[in-house]
Amino acid sequence: MKVLMVGVDQKVVGGMLTVSENYLKSKRFRTQTNLKYISTATRGSIPIKLLKFAGAMIRIIGLILTDKTDIVHVHMAERGSVFRKGIVIVIAKALGAKTVIHMHAGPIEEWYSRQRLPVRRLTAWIFCQADRMLVLGKNWVPFMERVMGEENRKKVLVLHNAVHTPSENLYNNEGKNLLFYGMLTKQKGIEDLLDAFSNILAEIPEDICLMLYGDDVEGNVRERIHARSLETRVKYCGWLEEGEREKCFSETILHVLPSYSEGLPMAILETMSYGIPNVSTDVGSISEVVEDSKNGRLIQPGDVSKLSLVMKEMILCPETRKEYSDNAFMKIRNEFSFPVHLRHLISIYEDLLKAE
Repeated sequence: MKVLMVGVDQKVVGGMLTVSENYLKSKRFRTQTNLKYISTATRGSIPIKLLKFAGAMIRIIGLILTDKTDIVHVHMAERGSVFRKGIVIVIAKALGAKTVIHMHAGPIEEWYSRQRLPVRRLTAWIFCQADRMLVLGKNWVPFMERVMGEENRKKVLVLHNAVHTPSENLYNNEGKNLLFYGMLTKQKGIEDLLDAFSNILAEIPEDICLMLYGDDVEGNVRERIHARSLETRVKYCGWLEEGEREKCFSETILHVLPSYSEGLPMAILETMSYGIPNVSTDVGSISEVVEDSKNGRLIQPGDVSKLSLVMKEMILCPETRKEYSDNAFMKIRNEFSFPVHLRHLISIYEDLLKAE
């Protein structure tokens, strides 16, 4: 079996990169699949992006022809990613490789519904060219089946994101930090989080701080903090590097991600694997991992009053946090661990190669 995986480079930080890096770090998976990886997307100006894509396509075509690649597995998001990776899918298929789309975009359904009919038709056609369409949760299946049509419904499969899990729950219930770990955008709920934290400052211990880790793509997170006079209690720390993750998690009592749209966030899986309870929104496939009032809390997006209340309750009740922590750790270890994920993906590859 020879697999070529196509994704983003290390400048495009986020969940898709984390997923790809997990595959690349697994020696067993690399060996089983003779894995090769080519990135088609990067950060930068339009000319830089076009040059990156053109160079990647030359490498992809050359590798498929010379290495006799069996499967081309592309990681796809919404917007331009659909069409860039669509070109990869069409060419790979024409060159005789089996093709897999791994859809990561939380807002894919919303994006699709906003497009004009010709764009929707082109998008559906691209999706249908793939031999398998992998989605991150059950809630995406009806949408994909509707777009791809009844004749292609068997192509749509659920493959949950997954993480490496420690051998034991490492949660520190005596920590002093709340954590936001993701893109610092309005869509991810950063403004709601700052408003909610501001609402409860007078009701929580003075040593509780909110730590913001992620890519400030809109370039104004510090202004947002300043506008609410939160400089002494909220810290923006940039992207969370792998070497800093253990220290950060060891000081965190709660991860808060009040997004408006999601797939299955790696940030939630990573923090839960460490035993950190999550407060998040009931969007995307989050409810398939965060079980309300069992291993975390779920609210509706945009409900700042409820977010404030839930955050305060969790901060002031260590017993509840510990109960949720134990349940969160076990949920990840039993259902979302990387070995379970890899066995599922390998079986998908094997079934695909057996199919006519």
